[in-house]
Amino acid sequence: MKMDHDKRKYVADSRYFRGDVLTVMSDGVHCDDSGHTLTELREKENNPHLYAFGRKELRRKGRIYMESLCTLFREVPLTWYEEQFYYSIRRNRNCFFNATPYYRELHDFYFKVSGRCFTGIRPVNLPHEELQRQIGEHYRRVTRKPDIRKWNIVSSGTDGSAGRMGTAYFFVTEEGRQRFICNLTASGETEESILEARKDVARTLRSLHRHHYTYFAGMGGTDNLDRFMDDMEKNDYTLLAAGTFFQYPTSRESVTFTGKIKETGKRFLYRIYDREVFLHLLKRLRGVKKETEHTERVMT
Repeated sequence: MKMDHDKRKYVADSRYFRGDVLTVMSDGVHCDDSGHTLTELREKENNPHLYAFGRKELRRKGRIYMESLCTLFREVPLTWYEEQFYYSIRRNRNCFFNATPYYRELHDFYFKVSGRCFTGIRPVNLPHEELQRQIGEHYRRVTRKPDIRKWNIVSSGTDGSAGRMGTAYFFVTEEGRQRFICNLTASGETEESILEARKDVARTLRSLHRHHYTYFAGMGGTDNLDRFMDDMEKNDYTLLAAGTFFQYPTSRESVTFTGKIKETGKRFLYRIYDREVFLHLLKRLRGVKKETEHTERVMT
């Protein structure tokens, strides 16, 4: 068995990785550019989260980062397809890649289905069969129209007695499975509180429909999940979790991604029903600073 005797180490922040490293230690101990050890570098940069890792982990981090840049498909005007076609490579029937790289081998990918145009970032060398599979999956997702159902519920009071009446909202999948959305319950009995509760439910349902029943955004934050993660990276914000970022119902029919932005204090909530969206989020989280609220324990 061939042994790997490479001592080279790479230094980065353990809270996130965005495709590059702070410095390299060719001898595994001292920084090539300054000669500092890892302990000295942490003091110099005032960053206790710096750590050193080997070539194998660097390749793994790089692969995950590349995958995280492959955005969810979004619909764009048909004119975009026609305009970008003149700057295209690897053309096939009703799809092509933009000739200008987005990042390394990643390019903007465009495709057209039933007179509608969609785009997303993909590797230019992705096999044709896989591209067609993703196109088919996405179009099935955007054209499905689940039924919305609602049930009347009674919430219990603090003393165990019957409390306020409310309404539970669900949608039904193609397989006939019910997926819980939210409850309509007012914080008081006034017309104003009831009206505000109905507005919150209406916003939730619009967000769910806008994202083709794959997820919805709550708490009045950024409606688009990818845009939210873009803002976190661009502003170098830190996500705070109250124990954990993810909450799962007993049925495991969805996952709720929730927490707070450390620098602004704003809370966020996304309820995700689609496995592809969830896996995409997990990869994107590798590129954002993350800590646990109160203890600020580093999450790696």
